[in-house]
Order: sequence, then structure tokens, then C-alpha cells
Amino acid sequence: MIVVSNAGPLIALGKLGQLGLLLRLYDRILIPREVYHEVVVNGLRLGAPDAHAVDFLVRQGSIQVVDVTLPTPLPDWALPIDAGEVEVIVLGQHRKADWVLIDNAHARRAAHQAGLSPKGTVGVLLAAFRQDYLSVRELELLIETIKGRPELWISERLCNQALAQARREA
Repeated sequence: MIVVSNAGPLIALGKLGQLGLLLRLYDRILIPREVYHEVVVNGLRLGAPDAHAVDFLVRQGSIQVVDVTLPTPLPDWALPIDAGEVEVIVLGQHRKADWVLIDNAHARRAAHQAGLSPKGTVGVLLAAFRQDYLSVRELELLIETIKGRPELWISERLCNQALAQARREA
């Protein structure tokens, strides 16, 4: 299974100490150069521990950095989103990704318009729960941690919906 990830899920999973879930869930993890720059280059400059973890996975070959050539003119779906998100969607289209990992709601809508299936950080955690990589208690702990970390920018409503769904499935 191929996924292309934007910065948000990499940063969030890194801060949660859960980047390893990506390696268990997906066969190939691709990120555009712009996302690498945002997560690793800028993250290392800021001293972010999650940047070191992502950089390690890139150097080890578990995450592949890909140069992306954007179409000109840009499609209409690309107008309200940032450069990294556009590159994620374009790369997802070119590589026929099973999922594009994006947390931003505008970028998720753009991915849908581009014919892709977006999944965010919470969706990755739910997938890990459904594959028995996380227990319901571990998922609850991670979701509660997200709710307490405003720098992760994931809505409490979404967190609560995911918890309710996981509890029904448990």
C-alpha cells in the first residue's frame, strides 16, 4: 500500500512517538521535497525532536523523498492550499497512492476533488487500532494526548468521533 504524507501527520505522529505505525501500516511512504523541507529542515532548525525521527526514517530509506514537478497552470483545487499540500496531491496522483495523509480540511477537500483518498493523523491511529497495532486503551491515550496538545491542530470534535467509533468497534 502506497501513501504520500503531508507535514501535519508526520509532525503529529512524531510528537506522539508513533511514526512506527506508518511503517507497520504502509508498504511505501513517500513525501515531496517541500514536505521534507518543512518537517525536517525547518524542524531541525527549531530543535524539534520529531524532525530527528523523520530524518532518521528518510536516511534509513523507510520514507522516500520525491521531487515533484507541478503542472502549469495549477488546477482549481490547488488554489486554497499551500505548496506542500499541492505537492502531496500531485505526487499522490502520479504514484496512484492508496492514501494521501493530510490533516488540513481544505487540503483534504482538494485531495477529494483531485480523485484521491485523504486520511489524517486520527485516521492513521484508527487504522492502527483496526489492524490490532493499538489497543482501544492505547488509542484512547493517544487521542486524549492530541486533545491536550493545541499545537497539533486536530479538532476535539474529530477526536471524540474517532474515540466513539473505536469504542463501538472494540
